[in-house]
Amino acid sequence: MSALSTANLSALMRTCRHLSEAALLPLCARSYAQLDSPARLASFHQFLRINSGPSSRTTYIKALWLDVPYEPSHSNEKSNLYLGILRYCRNVRRLRLSSNYSDIEPTLLFHVIATSLPALEELNLFVMPEVTEKAIHKLVRLPLLKLRLTGSLSCVPDALSAIAPLAATLVELDQISFRRLRPPPGGSFPGVKKLGVQFHDAHTFVETLTSTFPGTTHLTLLMSDTIIAPAVALGLRDPNRQRWKKVPPTVWRSLKAVWATNLPELHACGLVRHTAHLSVPFDFRTTSTHMSMLLDIVADMRPNSLEARIDVVSFVNRQPSVQFLETLEATLLSSARVTLRFGTFGEQSYDGATAHLMDAVENHLPKNGSLTHLLLRHVAYSGKAVQPEPARIPALAKASKAMRWIGIEVDGVLRCWEVTRPQYTDNTAQETVLVEMSEDAGRRLLASEQMDEFQEK
Repeated sequence: MSALSTANLSALMRTCRHLSEAALLPLCARSYAQLDSPARLASFHQFLRINSGPSSRTTYIKALWLDVPYEPSHSNEKSNLYLGILRYCRNVRRLRLSSNYSDIEPTLLFHVIATSLPALEELNLFVMPEVTEKAIHKLVRLPLLKLRLTGSLSCVPDALSAIAPLAATLVELDQISFRRLRPPPGGSFPGVKKLGVQFHDAHTFVETLTSTFPGTTHLTLLMSDTIIAPAVALGLRDPNRQRWKKVPPTVWRSLKAVWATNLPELHACGLVRHTAHLSVPFDFRTTSTHMSMLLDIVADMRPNSLEARIDVVSFVNRQPSVQFLETLEATLLSSARVTLRFGTFGEQSYDGATAHLMDAVENHLPKNGSLTHLLLRHVAYSGKAVQPEPARIPALAKASKAMRWIGIEVDGVLRCWEVTRPQYTDNTAQETVLVEMSEDAGRRLLASEQMDEFQEK
């Protein structure tokens, strides 16, 4: 059943009573599929069998994604279906509301969510212009652990104050913008461990960030509303570094990992804290200025492992520039544990772009006497990731004399090898031996070496 599409699994259920019962839970487990049309919404509502007693399926639904576009001709029907689904699927733990509920009065909608979903732990909410802080405040009744706020946040500048009671339960908070949201006066969210926040060039950014979220362990630094040019970043960096140094050492001591949307803003942030893991982006526009920024950042943060997110799409029909290769070399030298993440669109051809990049990696490794762990992660922005060349693994393993482990991950599936070099007494050339490990063992190693702190991104 796991190999079937949702449509085919649904069709299988209709063939006989036995398969209808056997496929019910696997199908309900896929309920987080985007409901993005009136027909799909109505079909899902019918599938639930609301008010059908023992045959009702509402109790099996644990996740929902409601995203039906506004259509005047279907407005009342959509409103009734939305509210009906939310009122009866009381076991939902994960809910995403996209930007298409303007035809439903926000206060009523949020009241239904707050009173009908007692088990809700994760909410991804697009804030419409009609939403108020009073409506958002209704969410404090929920046992939320994860909250993501996007959309018209400037319409609810005191949203953080409205959700302040959630400080007792929240462990993840995403898409926070101090340009549009005011910090809660005298309040904080000490339980938030994973934080997504936009960089802000205001002089109060560091103080506001650390006082509002003092317990952060995983920071995602999102792109600012206004583009921070490299020259501007250079001017912001030193003042912010001094502000970080004034923050008490006990604050943000627990920081483990940082994921940055771009280098200039991370450089401007001036973060002076040791981290176990750092993830930064690379594309064909990477220049010697970016290399200088990277070296500054690494010197201040001293990451145990580093991930370079390489946008392969930007290298189509282009050879990697000298500046890019120099920056890549600096990246490989900056940590003993490196992840190279190659991002592509699965349906496109890359005319050897990935091969050119891998050539650059392979050619550099003999110069690197400190790299011990290397993960090549291939991901697709859509479709399936470009398949790597497995034949490169032995060559990469031999290229670095310090290499102890190497892995390839494609669309979340990991193959990995322990690299050993038996010692001989007859002065023969040292042999490199690859011993394949199980995927579970590889995952445990990535966790222990702190190379996989942002696997979900």
